[in-house]
Amino acid sequence: AANMDGAIWYLMNEVVTMYTAGTRCPRKFDISKIHRFKVQTKATLPLAQQGMDFGTRFAYDKGRCMGRCFANNMCTSEADCEEQYQRYGYVVGCNNFGDKYPFPDMDTEVPGGIWFSVPRGGRCDGTPTGDADCTWTYQDAGEVTLEELEALSPGQDNCCNGHCTDFWENQFDVGANRDRISQVLDLFKRKYPALPRDLPPAPC
Repeated sequence: AANMDGAIWYLMNEVVTMYTAGTRCPRKFDISKIHRFKVQTKATLPLAQQGMDFGTRFAYDKGRCMGRCFANNMCTSEADCEEQYQRYGYVVGCNNFGDKYPFPDMDTEVPGGIWFSVPRGGRCDGTPTGDADCTWTYQDAGEVTLEELEALSPGQDNCCNGHCTDFWENQFDVGANRDRISQVLDLFKRKYPALPRDLPPAPC
């Protein structure tokens, strides 16, 4: 999970390109949409006693917790996840790109990015209680497809499944990425006018 900045950086680097080195087609994990959710969280007592609202952001691949992942996909393993969840409960994790830990560990062209981990064991209904197994809930807030996004900028820069787009070009330009993120939020607002264009993320 991510704020929109973090989602766009992930899409640009791993889904629509081969780590920015040319078009990736088919898309990684066959990702074809951005799903948006309104998430409510509450820290467990052991975590709050440490003065924190969020825990370590763990990486998940196909639903499996890989631990804290660093450059070159070096991860601490599922045992790291289990140890932390036993100590603090199934807490939501996060990392600001600006902190450069655990990853990305360098400056990025989307400096406002935030990534989150939302462990299944902490999901519950209604309002989260902060119990070990009730740290987050969510509401659906719409979706847009990558094809809808890419149709905003027709072109020849990135071609996949019979259509081409310039939506992803200039990936290393901070201003271009800011505009790209704004276009995504604008598209959500057009599709779902009754919902807010965006909500500020909780401090991470």
